[in-house]
Amino acid sequence: MKKTIFGILLFLVFTFPVKATEYLVGSITEFENGLTKVNPGDIIIWKDGIYTDVKINFNPLSNGTLEHPIYLRAQTSGKVSFSGSSQLFISGNYLIVEGLLFEGNCTLDTNQNVIDFKSKDKKINNEANHCRLTNCGIMNYSSTEESGKKNYYVNLIGTYNEVDNCTFVGKLNGGPTLVVEYKQKNGYVPGSDVAPSAFHHIHHNYFGFRTYSSNGGEQIRVGTSTTSFTHGFNLVEYNYFEDERIEAEIISNKSWDNIYRFNTFIGNDGAMVLRHGQKCFVYGNYINGKSGRNRSGGLRVINANNTVFNNYLENIEGGKGNSKVPISIMDGLKDSPLNGYYPADNAIVACNVVVNSYGPAIKMGASNKDLNKPTAAAKNVVLVGNTIINTIGENDSPFELTDINTTFEIIDNFYTNGKASESGFSLIKLNQFSLQNGIYKVKTKIDQKVLEEINNRLSIQGIKLSETEITEFNPNWILKKKDVGVSWIK
Repeated sequence: MKKTIFGILLFLVFTFPVKATEYLVGSITEFENGLTKVNPGDIIIWKDGIYTDVKINFNPLSNGTLEHPIYLRAQTSGKVSFSGSSQLFISGNYLIVEGLLFEGNCTLDTNQNVIDFKSKDKKINNEANHCRLTNCGIMNYSSTEESGKKNYYVNLIGTYNEVDNCTFVGKLNGGPTLVVEYKQKNGYVPGSDVAPSAFHHIHHNYFGFRTYSSNGGEQIRVGTSTTSFTHGFNLVEYNYFEDERIEAEIISNKSWDNIYRFNTFIGNDGAMVLRHGQKCFVYGNYINGKSGRNRSGGLRVINANNTVFNNYLENIEGGKGNSKVPISIMDGLKDSPLNGYYPADNAIVACNVVVNSYGPAIKMGASNKDLNKPTAAAKNVVLVGNTIINTIGENDSPFELTDINTTFEIIDNFYTNGKASESGFSLIKLNQFSLQNGIYKVKTKIDQKVLEEINNRLSIQGIKLSETEITEFNPNWILKKKDVGVSWIK
């Protein structure tokens, strides 16, 4: 059969991709003109330079596609710098922002976030889906704490968005560095589970020095108490957190079904906290609390049905100065409000290693004494296969139970020194651990029923792990600074 001319043209169209068009811009007028012209695969390139008070609304008339996203890219990564009241808004589908820098004098007001994954035009309410922020920096671009202004460096809204290989440092004012915000449609009832899942992926970012003297200085917050029953399905992995000061939480989880894994925490004052939400997973993280400020925490578990396993914690100092312990499994409040505390019922805390740390290494039944309200003890907690090496406080023990109404199973846990205040901890034998490149390799025992239950819980995330992945910490999970953040300052 002869090929028709039409058939040949179709063959050419689908066989040879159309070359992307590039638009070089250096002002909002040029940028907005480019937005009216771009098609899937096209690239808007912002000229190198220093820009002040620029509001970038990346909302092209055409959406990108999975195969051909639309780009907003710095001419040279790190050489396109914005300051003053500059902001970036990203809205639409399959858009990628790459190489921009926000730095220097910041005049943004309260609730004016540096980067928002939504349209600048509030009437449109157009959010971002399948969009990506990569190789961008927000550095020392904040108001002072004394100004009273609160905002975020990044506000993640929409679905299936990605933030990777970015550097965030120097935030001094109120408001978390990066926030996942769930969409609340008109009539949303606080505490309902109807807000859409987000499915965001946050990875290989550097979160450096920040400080704030009150609540609200987290590096990452996923959700709020109002949307804390939302099934988020967000993945936070391979991020590096360093020198976050005063704030009690480095990451604050406030929704369901999120995963926090393979992150590295160095010299922070806070902890990895499951503040609200259920069915979350914290595993494979490395936490080194050594800072000399005696404030560092480790892992704090609040709310039901969460799973914490195979994390490596060392040099946690908070038990010496601020009543923060390496692993805390908390009581809740009776008839707790949404922004209160729910008990850590059905928590699994397994195969974690705690080294050279102050305080009871694992504290069960801890409560927030400041609230001065009746507490609700956690029920059906499983504590299995954890190893405590060298508790270093004068009277420190591997385990402390502070609420006798807690119900729990505690088996096959080990320690090298100190007093075991409860059954379930036994003296570790020398052939059960060894020191390799500064990290203790531990042969952990775990009850097979618990192993199966962990994988059963993970199945909702489409994950199944081997026994080794659950019980043996891999030193290769510990990140180096060069592995994360922007490429252009390494």
